[in-house]
Amino acid sequence: MSIVKMKKLRVTAMRAQKEELLKKLLILGCVEVSEPDGLLSDPDAAALMTREAGTADKLRDDYGSVTRALGALGRYAPAKSKMFAERENISASEFLGESDMEENLRIAERIERCDSRIRHTTAEEARLDAKVESLLPWEPLDLPFEREGTRTSVVLLGAVPAAADFEEFERALRDAAEEAWAYKVSEGREQICLCVICLREKQEEVAEALRAFSFTAGAHRGIRGTAAENIEELRRDIAGLREERAALTDEIISADARRAELVRCADVLATKIARAEAGGKFLVTESAAMFEGWLPEPSSAALEEGLSEFVCEWELCDPAPEEYPDVPVKLKNNALTSPLMMVTEMYSLPAYDGVDPNPLMAPFFVLFYGIMMADMGYGLIMALGALFVKRKKPKGSMKTFFDLLLMCGAATFAVGIFTGSFFGDFLTQLGVVCGFTFKLPALLDVNRSAQELLYAAIAVGCLQIFFGMGVSFFLRIRDGHFLDGLFDVGSWWLLFAGIGVFVLTGSPWVGIAGAVALIATQGRNSKSIGGKIVGGLGSLYDITGYFGDALSYARLMALMLAGGAVASAFNQIGSMTGNVVTFVIIAFAGHALNLGLNLIGCYVHDLRLQCLEYMGKFYKDGGRAFSPLKLDPKHFDIV
Repeated sequence: MSIVKMKKLRVTAMRAQKEELLKKLLILGCVEVSEPDGLLSDPDAAALMTREAGTADKLRDDYGSVTRALGALGRYAPAKSKMFAERENISASEFLGESDMEENLRIAERIERCDSRIRHTTAEEARLDAKVESLLPWEPLDLPFEREGTRTSVVLLGAVPAAADFEEFERALRDAAEEAWAYKVSEGREQICLCVICLREKQEEVAEALRAFSFTAGAHRGIRGTAAENIEELRRDIAGLREERAALTDEIISADARRAELVRCADVLATKIARAEAGGKFLVTESAAMFEGWLPEPSSAALEEGLSEFVCEWELCDPAPEEYPDVPVKLKNNALTSPLMMVTEMYSLPAYDGVDPNPLMAPFFVLFYGIMMADMGYGLIMALGALFVKRKKPKGSMKTFFDLLLMCGAATFAVGIFTGSFFGDFLTQLGVVCGFTFKLPALLDVNRSAQELLYAAIAVGCLQIFFGMGVSFFLRIRDGHFLDGLFDVGSWWLLFAGIGVFVLTGSPWVGIAGAVALIATQGRNSKSIGGKIVGGLGSLYDITGYFGDALSYARLMALMLAGGAVASAFNQIGSMTGNVVTFVIIAFAGHALNLGLNLIGCYVHDLRLQCLEYMGKFYKDGGRAFSPLKLDPKHFDIV
C-alpha cells in the first residue's frame, strides 16, 4: 500500500551477448530500459558509443501483416469467442520459440493477398454492375452503339425527363424536320430513352428542338455492339469475378486451421517489437553494450541472479531528488486497495515523491458509493454479477473493475439494510397487488429524513476533507517541513474549530485566533511587508472553497433520494395494473434502467468527490507508470 522504491540501473555487457541479455530481461520482467540521455551526457563517452540499428521497423511490418490476416480471418471465417474465456497457458520457452514463424508469416502474406484481391474484385464488380445498370434502359434497342448514322442520316441516342409529353415532343421534332423520327426505347421513373433519326442537313434544327425538352445525349462513346450484347458480356465478367472471389474466400477459410498459430505469432511479434525497441535504447561500442533503466528495489535479488549468467557489470543507485519527475511509478496494493487503481489511473498516477492514494481513498469511495445506491436489491445484483465474472478469472483492468464492483455492491447492500430498501418498495407494492401488507424494517426512513440526511452527508464530507488535510499535514512533517504543515494546515484547523465553538457557545475568540494565524502566515513567502499582508488577507477568501467542497457532498443525499424515488415510481406504476405478472415485468424493466443509470452516475459523482474535494488537499500527481520489458501476451498466460 505504497509507492515502490525504485533503483536506477546501469549495465555494461558484452555486445555479443546483447540479444541474450534482452531475452533474460524480458523473462525477468522487472527492468524498464530508459532512453540513454544520461550515458550521452558525457561528451567523451558519447564520442565512443552509438546506437545500434534495430529491427523494430521490420517487425512492425510483420506484426501489421499478421494482424491484418487475422482481421481477414475474422471477416470470412468468424469464430465464436466467449467474453470471459480462459486463456491458454504456455511456457516462456514455447511462447518465444520461432520454429514456425516464417511459415506463419507466409500464411499471413497469402491471406493478405487474397483479401486484397477480394477487395479489388468487389470494387470491379460494383463498377461493372453500374455499367450494366446504365445499359439496361437501352437493351431493347437492336442497334450497335457505333452505328451513328449513314452518309445522309444521323442517329441520336439520348434521354428526356420522364415528365416530358412525348406526343408534344414528336410534334416539335416534325416541326423542326418533317422527315425526322423518334423511337421510344424505354421509359423509366426518371427518364425516357429515345432513338432519334434525322437527315444530316437538318441536324442543327433537330438539336435545337431537342434542347427545348432537356434532351441529354447518351454516354456510349467507345462502346461497340448492341446494349444486349454488352450486357451479356458484362454479366459473364461479373460471374467470373464472383467465382474468383468465392475461390479466394475458400482459400482464406482454409487457413482458419492456423488461426491459433497466427494469434500466437502476433503476440510473439509484439513481444519482439518491445524487445527491439528496448534494444534500440542500448549504446554500443565495438565490443560492449550499455544501457540505463529503472528497477523496483524488491526485484534487485532476481536481477542480480539473472545477470550473473552474463559477462557484465552493473550498478544500482537511488535516484536523486532532481530526477524524481523522471522516475517511473509502481504502486503496491493489497486485495482491498488494488481495485481503486482503476480510479487512480483514470485521474493520474502519483508523483514518485508523493503518496499512494488508494488506501486513503478506498474506504471513502466504497462507502460513498454504497450511500448513493443504498438498495439491497441493487447491491445483490452487483455483488452476484461480480462474483460470477470473477469465477472466470479475468485479468488486468477487467479484474480490477469487477473487484471494485463487488466491494461497491457489498456496501450498497449494507446501506440498503440500513434504509430498508429492496428494489425500492418492491415488496410493499407486491403486497398491495397480492392483497397483504408487508414492509421491510428500516433504521432510517429516507423519505421523512431528508434534512437529517443532508446534514449527515455534509458532516461525512467535512470528515473526509479534514482527513485529507491531516494527510497533507503528515506529508509536510515527513518531508521535514513541520512549520509549513503547522501554518498551512494547522491555521485552518484552528479557524474551523473556532467556527464550531462560535456555533455552540457564541464565543468568537478561537475563530479570531485562527483568522489571525492565517493572516500572519499565508503571505510569509512574499519578500515585501505589503505582499505578506495582502497574501495573508487574501487567504481568508479560500474559506469559500472549503464551504463549496463541503456542500458538494450533498450529492450523497441527492442521489440516494433520487434513486429510491425512481425505483418506487416504477413499482407504483406496475402495481396500478393489479396483476402480479405485469407488475413484475414493469417494475424490473424500470429497475434495470434505474440500476444502469445509477451504476454510471454514482461512479462519476464518487470519482469527483475523491479527485477534487478530497485528493486535492494532499495529492501530488503527474507520475509516469512503470513499464518494464516483460512477457505480456494478449491471448496467453505465461507459466
